[in-house]
Amino acid sequence: FCGAGGLSEGFNQAGFNILAANEILEDASQTYILNHKNTKMVVGDITKITPQEFIKKTNLINTKIDLILGGPPCQGFSMSNRQRLIDDPRNKLYKYFVEFVNHIKPSYFVMENVKGMKNKVDEVIRDFKEIGYITKFKILNAKDFGIPQNRERLFFIGKKIEAVFELTFTQRG
Repeated sequence: FCGAGGLSEGFNQAGFNILAANEILEDASQTYILNHKNTKMVVGDITKITPQEFIKKTNLINTKIDLILGGPPCQGFSMSNRQRLIDDPRNKLYKYFVEFVNHIKPSYFVMENVKGMKNKVDEVIRDFKEIGYITKFKILNAKDFGIPQNRERLFFIGKKIEAVFELTFTQRG
């Protein structure tokens, strides 16, 4: 879900080390590779790549991953898609992102999409809660961050729920 790498580039500029990426489109993956030479790329359909295969192909076995980024395909939610369908099969692709987060278990994740996905916010938050993440969302406009485009995007940011242990001591007489 990396596309040509805009989201990755933002995190790269913020000091993150992007280890691996996945993209289904060959042209987008080639653009990504040109701009992110140290990132391992897996080109292919996310519905046909298991998290285990991805980890193996990118040689990230036993690597601690703090953050997962992704932008699942958004055509089904896009306001510019005049033939939007509530049952567009692409609307469920974010669940593969959830599956990867569940398998890799990073401390945090960031998922972005078009603001048209807002009608699925409750479902998305529930899906991440089921795998142990507290999730917040916000619509941000690129123009408010010095980017020369008026482009609103929906961001989900999740944090792993840490286990809390409560111990109760009972005095016996």
